Parts: sequence; structure tokens; C-alpha cells
Amino acid sequence: MKRLLTLTLVALLTVGSAAAWGRLGHATVAKIAENHLTKRAKKQITEYLHGESIVKWASYADDAKPELLIDLGFEPSNAKRFVTYPHTFEANADCTPYRDIRKGDKFVKNSIYYIEKIAQDLKQNAKTMPDSARIASIALLVHFVGDMHCPEHIRYPHDQTIGYYFVYWGKEKVRYHSLWDTQIIASRNPWGFSDTAAMLDICTKEQIENITAGGPYDWGYDSAKASLKVHDIKENEKLNKRLYLNQYAPLAEEQIRKAGYRLAKLLNSIF
Repeated sequence: MKRLLTLTLVALLTVGSAAAWGRLGHATVAKIAENHLTKRAKKQITEYLHGESIVKWASYADDAKPELLIDLGFEPSNAKRFVTYPHTFEANADCTPYRDIRKGDKFVKNSIYYIEKIAQDLKQNAKTMPDSARIASIALLVHFVGDMHCPEHIRYPHDQTIGYYFVYWGKEKVRYHSLWDTQIIASRNPWGFSDTAAMLDICTKEQIENITAGGPYDWGYDSAKASLKVHDIKENEKLNKRLYLNQYAPLAEEQIRKAGYRLAKLLNSIF
């Protein structure tokens, strides 16, 4: 992450094509998390972000994707870069997140790997990091926690596609991945991120403690298990909008809710 550590704040160039949840979803995750920050954590994060909210930086990892991929070692010449994409994670057949490096792969260092690494770096070095590196690290943490909860950002032994194929959404032909990025959540929540967060942030203190138990790899297992059924959809399958939304929109909302609570726990533990 060498160049990431000196990445200037004006290097937000293009929006990537694998943006889990889209801007509404990522902003909602960040807003829910912000609602549950301790006073100390919120004060410290606000200071590090020069008075700005983590919501503003929730889509940073997609906006800066061309630079980010290189910073993380995913060179354009590396043909396997999309097999182990840093915005996704891979689960075994029993839904446990894959932790090791496979022979023949450059990386199996996925979103969960980066969440743990960045969190550790911030815990140990936040006070001494260059300003741009500290901001980038916070932004990546916010984004990758959202990513790991998106059902089509999980790879399984039987489905490595992350939805990069087309289905029929009513009469419209759409990429299945894009359907989960944006349409699933936006179709049921046609409001701004603050209102969406207010409607999803409904759990009791006890429920939140259960949701946030464990750490990133435990959360990855929970996400993979909950999202497995989403991967039954086949290429060119015709989806009934109403029936599909009734079945799967609650899952999208639950995943965003969990991501927000878990992100808050992580940030509170760091700051």
C-alpha cells in the first residue's frame, strides 16, 4: 500500500463497476455506524477527517479504484487480479471465509483480510500516520466493511462469478451484480441515506451485541451463510420484480444494518 499512504485527497477519479451497495447503501452503512460511535471515537474520527463525516468517505474505495487496485498490488498486468478482488471475499463450502494463499494465486487477501490489516494499522499508528494515509485508511475500512456484507461480493466454490452475468429484471436485461449493488436497496428505499438509516437502525442494545459478537471473520461467515441462497440465480434467468424484492430485499436491508453495527464496533475499538 505504498502509494496509498501518500495518495492525495484530489485523486478521486472514476467510479468502479463493482461498487457494493452503490452510494446509497454505503452511505447508509456509514450513517448507521456513526449513530453508534462512542463520543470518544466520534470526536477522534471527526478530528482526523477534518470535521467531515465518515458518510462522505463511504464510497472512496470505488471512486479511487484505478489507483487503489495498484496500491494494493493488483497490477493491470496480473491476469488473476479479479479472481481475488479486494472488494470481495471467498468462502469455503461450509461458508467459512477462506484465509490462506492458494498455490497459483497472487492473493487471497480479500476484503476481510484488509479490514483486519487496516484496523490493526490504525490501532498502532493512527497518531503518527501521514494525514492522507490516515484518511484513506479510515475510508477503506468504512467501505470494505460494507463490501463484505453485500451478497454478490462473496465467492463460493460453486460460484466464483460475483454476479458478473446478465439476468432479466422484468423486461430489462441487467447485470446480476448491479442488481444487488443498487436496485435491490434503492427500489424499496427511495429516500436519502439518513432516512434509510433511520428506518433500518431499529435493533435493541441486546440485539446489536449479538450481531457484533466476534470479529471480521465471524461476520464473514454470517454474511456468507445468509447470502448463499442469492447465488442460486442463473445467467439469463427471468426474475419477477415484485416476487424477487419480496424475497430478497429484507436480506439486503438486514445486511446493511449488520454492516453498520459491526463497523461501529470496529471503529469504537480502534479510536
